[in-house]
Amino acid sequence: MISTLREILFRLDPHRQSFLFFKWNFWRVLCVAAAVWCVFQWQGGGFIKTLQDNIFIYFPNYLIHEFAHNIVGRIAFMGAYMFSGSCAGAAQECYPVASWLTTLAGNGVETLVPTLCILFFLQLQGGRLVLPPLLYWCGTTWYDAARYVSDARASKLPLTSSDMMTNYAPGTVKGDWHYILQPIGLLDYDLIIGQIFYALAAFCLVMAIYSLWYYWTHNEEMLLNTHREY
Repeated sequence: MISTLREILFRLDPHRQSFLFFKWNFWRVLCVAAAVWCVFQWQGGGFIKTLQDNIFIYFPNYLIHEFAHNIVGRIAFMGAYMFSGSCAGAAQECYPVASWLTTLAGNGVETLVPTLCILFFLQLQGGRLVLPPLLYWCGTTWYDAARYVSDARASKLPLTSSDMMTNYAPGTVKGDWHYILQPIGLLDYDLIIGQIFYALAAFCLVMAIYSLWYYWTHNEEMLLNTHREY
């Protein structure tokens, strides 16, 4: 089991560039854990909130989110129509799986894009140079998801339609996560799931900053890891 996990890890990060291959000790782990806890506690406002939710990072995330709804939706409903045929009812009733996948695609693809970028650059020597901003980007997508999943029942956040033009006042319509969690019986756990997502966002932000410091101060070590055989 351990050897299998080790093999998977080395395939994902063949040049040993990610934080998993940093030299860790008790005090470093403690400091990182404390930083993650602080960010988790304070990310609801102030500088940390601005860092995770600002127009420069929100706009590309928003575009990916909405395009994912449209592209995945077309593919999902096309497949559903091919296998199930036409239906006179509402799309959610006729093609519930396709509808659910379309809704999930928003935050799902929004987070998947920076994650795939991280995995791609880990395959390149020197790819570590772009890992800190990619980790930061990935963290903002978890933060965005956390805000909306926590609002799944309350519906207090303003929403924008997939046409990117129509805005809805708080409580007017239900958000994506209401329709993601309700069919799988997790709607009552929206706040718990939101806290998990907030924790992931905090972890990504802290590791982005820590990785940047580590690469700067351990450049020779990272170069040695790049050429080491396993």
